[in-house]
Amino acid sequence: MPNVPVPELRQLATTLIAAIGTPADLAEPVSDSLINANLAGHDSHGVLRLPGYLAAARAGDVRVAARPTVTHVDRATARVDGCWGWGQPAMWLATETVRERAREHGVGCTVVNRCFHIGRVAPYVEALARHGLVAIAMSNAGPAVAPHGGRQRTLGTNPFAWAVPRGPEMEPLSFDIATAAIAEGKLRVAQSKGLPVAPGVLVTQEGRPTIAPDDFYAGGSLLPFGGHKGFGISLLIQVLGLGLAGLDTAAFSGPRGANGPVIIAIDISPFSDPEQFVAAITALCGRIAASPPAAEVERVLLPGDLEIATRAEREQTGIPIPETTWGQLAELSAELEVALPAV
Repeated sequence: MPNVPVPELRQLATTLIAAIGTPADLAEPVSDSLINANLAGHDSHGVLRLPGYLAAARAGDVRVAARPTVTHVDRATARVDGCWGWGQPAMWLATETVRERAREHGVGCTVVNRCFHIGRVAPYVEALARHGLVAIAMSNAGPAVAPHGGRQRTLGTNPFAWAVPRGPEMEPLSFDIATAAIAEGKLRVAQSKGLPVAPGVLVTQEGRPTIAPDDFYAGGSLLPFGGHKGFGISLLIQVLGLGLAGLDTAAFSGPRGANGPVIIAIDISPFSDPEQFVAAITALCGRIAASPPAAEVERVLLPGDLEIATRAEREQTGIPIPETTWGQLAELSAELEVALPAV
């Protein structure tokens, strides 16, 4: 498994995306999304997805030169049309738009229509938290998850993320999960390494428990995290993606990889003094981190601690890429006449 230096991998991803006709200013946020996911240790949303992204573009599921636009603004709300282009530029436009709405009205909510895969959700809410806002984002997606007690795919993996500010010298406190028991991309990672997944996250097409990632791609289903509790949260995200962002994944026959994002930002100042808010959150985090660990646990971690540590390590050592993924990138590089970094 090669470790690829971050600048070289970022350049490779950007160049491959641009090589299929994507303008540079649109290719960069897509590449940044993938690389930042790898840096955070979430390889499921890193360059592992690049071959699939390029295949989707070549199949016509992504209009690589399409630019997102704000199509509707009404007080605290706004709508962004992704124009079936890359999802990351559309989501960044939604992030900037919801920030403006929240600053003007105290709270903002923006949805994105006609949107391809947006990548890992945390960077969008973290960006808002760095501007002193509380942020929540979620998205529905194509069917991959069975309802609680079921076996047929009816829900997306439906990610949910939030972030709050912790002051100028600290990274935001943030949390980002799939409401499936495991993100579909993590199945891809396990499959690429020839590894099983944990019990309780996957069933076969017949509804039998399995730990083999191949069973999902043969028609099986992921399960919601936490049984009926995760199912309820996932269903809410599905409802909002359908009702607000307009993506009906059950009846959808359009481009593969579509997302229906909703992003909400809250200005702290109408509710609390921002400095007191940050001080309270910082103190709370300190108390949690200092709480006694359970047996055989080294220390209590807060959401984001592992990502911060992994980023620091990988910035120094490079990003590990599975041989299968590296082989796919090598094939694409040869086909598109893009130089492959020496590793």
